[in-house]
Amino acid sequence: MSISRIFQPVELICGSEISLDRQASHHLAAVLRARPNDALTLFNGRGGEYKGVITLIDKKQVRVQINDHIAREVESPLELCLAQGISRGEKMDYTIQKAVELGVKKIIPLFTERCTVKLDEERCAKRLQHWQSIIISACEQSGRNQIPELLLPMTLENSLRAVKADWYFVLSPKALSSLKEKPVQEQQRVVLLIGPEGGLSEEEVNLACQRGFLPLSLGPRILRTETAAVAAITALQCSFGDMGG
Repeated sequence: MSISRIFQPVELICGSEISLDRQASHHLAAVLRARPNDALTLFNGRGGEYKGVITLIDKKQVRVQINDHIAREVESPLELCLAQGISRGEKMDYTIQKAVELGVKKIIPLFTERCTVKLDEERCAKRLQHWQSIIISACEQSGRNQIPELLLPMTLENSLRAVKADWYFVLSPKALSSLKEKPVQEQQRVVLLIGPEGGLSEEEVNLACQRGFLPLSLGPRILRTETAAVAAITALQCSFGDMGG
């Protein structure tokens, strides 16, 4: 059985024993069928990870003895922010999950011209909570110990002023330039702007370009929004990050 990785947003101290929160306890006990003396890894997003052993499992809680701290990080040297037009349902979930697995450090959900998702205050709060849980699960799965930042959904206009970076790219099927022509360096900050289903309108692409974004092409084929995000992030990480050897 592989060792489970569990995020707990609390102080973790070697030699102490803690009770996991309800969600983590349920996942370990009911889903993974963990048992006392099983080893697991905890992290709290503050750096490194902790090796522990389950000391108690019952219907209400799981308790863990924290043993060792390991100063282990798998963060990309590329400071990558994804500004993503909000797509429907599972497409947005997939995009966020894969973006985290691929090393994105900040995610901005965007309301754009062709965005069909409408969120009032209550639905927005629920959707943010849902996306945050996807981010945490993706970190647990992928070995990341730092939790990417999830910003509040905003309009494209506001997002163009929200993040400072060294490079700004907007995906456009009409773009003539590719990543091979961009001298991005390690540890530079990059913002990647991608539209929802149907893409960004021509006016939105022009607005982004007026604000310093460079139109970027991924090739001759038109990609779905969730495919475009995965392809673009992978290309950036292979060219300027920590993928591809």
